[in-house]
Amino acid sequence: MNYKSPAYTTNIRGASPPLSYYLLPRQRLDTLLLLHSLSSFAIGTIGFLTPTTSANLFFSMESSREIGLARILTRLFCSLIFAQGIMIWTARRINDGEVKRAFIKAYFLCFAFSTLALAGEHMSNQGIVDGKFFGVMKIVVMMGLTCGYGWFTFFQPPVVYSLSGHHSY
Repeated sequence: MNYKSPAYTTNIRGASPPLSYYLLPRQRLDTLLLLHSLSSFAIGTIGFLTPTTSANLFFSMESSREIGLARILTRLFCSLIFAQGIMIWTARRINDGEVKRAFIKAYFLCFAFSTLALAGEHMSNQGIVDGKFFGVMKIVVMMGLTCGYGWFTFFQPPVVYSLSGHHSY
């Protein structure tokens, strides 16, 4: 392994690096993309396979028509979430800093507007968005993703977007 750091040169058995490695400045973006892609795979799969149960966690549904509508919208949305996971997983290995930065900016805007939309619906209290634990958690998660991608959009130098400092395993 070629970690280019004396702290990692003792790793001769091929073991994974310590947790602190993933929090190094040049690895933070890769860590964010990794966690985002893995959670997208999980949420997309669970939501697609159990659309009614998943929709019940987030929406108030009173009639069979609303349940049917929520089921198909959940499946469509979860298909997009799973596909997004594939794109994010692949984007981790893009070496062109401008392309990767475009991904990051787009995700920042996507999650910022999603946070505003969900918070607005939640605050309007019209009974569409369920305000229980999972309803609040989706707003918190969207805010977290907005902050994470916002950090890389506005506060990180262009060098963090290139792979030259990253290592693959």
